[in-house]
Amino acid sequence: MTDPAIRLAGATIGYGDVAIVRDADLSVRRGEAVAVLGSNGSGKTTLSRGLLGLATVLGGTVEVLGAPVGRLRERGRVGYVPQRHTVSGAMPATVREVVGVGRLPRLGLFGRPGARDRAAVAEAVHAVGLADRLDDPVAALSGGQQRRVLVARALAAEPELLVMDEPTAGVDAASQAALAGVLARVAAAGTTLLVVTHETGPLAGVLTRAVVVDSGRLTYDGPLAGVGAATGPDCHHPEEAARPPVRGYRLDQPRPAPDAVRLRDGSR
Repeated sequence: MTDPAIRLAGATIGYGDVAIVRDADLSVRRGEAVAVLGSNGSGKTTLSRGLLGLATVLGGTVEVLGAPVGRLRERGRVGYVPQRHTVSGAMPATVREVVGVGRLPRLGLFGRPGARDRAAVAEAVHAVGLADRLDDPVAALSGGQQRRVLVARALAAEPELLVMDEPTAGVDAASQAALAGVLARVAAAGTTLLVVTHETGPLAGVLTRAVVVDSGRLTYDGPLAGVGAATGPDCHHPEEAARPPVRGYRLDQPRPAPDAVRLRDGSR
């Protein structure tokens, strides 16, 4: 298919009537591996959530796999690994059961898992290096292993586009290396990757292109190697240096910061 995996044209994305990402233009070809970089509060997570229908498209065009966001008929074509480090829940669950949830979008409302679904779950668990833990309780795994279970859950749907939010945050170096190996194989198989991250180091061998979000605007779009020269060495390493707080919307704020843009009746 010739349609890009992701297309934004003059896109404004936010929550309610508050615009966080503004007037964004972006096209990601199928099979690309793209890093979305930016400091806390810059809007990079809002950008990714807008692609998933988890944030509101307030203006412009946002298309995913050739369809307007939210109108893709086969939801399993897009996989998502959220920004959290572990799998938790009140009820105990095995690795197989958690990863099996990833097949639900492929089954439909009344579908029942069959041999192909069970095989897809086993393949996804094997891909993240946890085949020997398939029937173990998720609670018995380390934080890094639980993170890989979340990746396997997304892979079980056999997505064409995989969106990940801070996949290497809070896990040890060994788990980061294991994840990089998984994503290298996924990318080699033709899956489009969009990875929201602060730190590209662990995935530098996988990600080839970078998009930088700063105060809700896309300020750089080009080779990953060119990010430092274009934006300065501190762009995606906020933990390494003390800098003034980033202005903009944050999920932990009770109300938008002063420079957030509020939209009503199509005006700004």
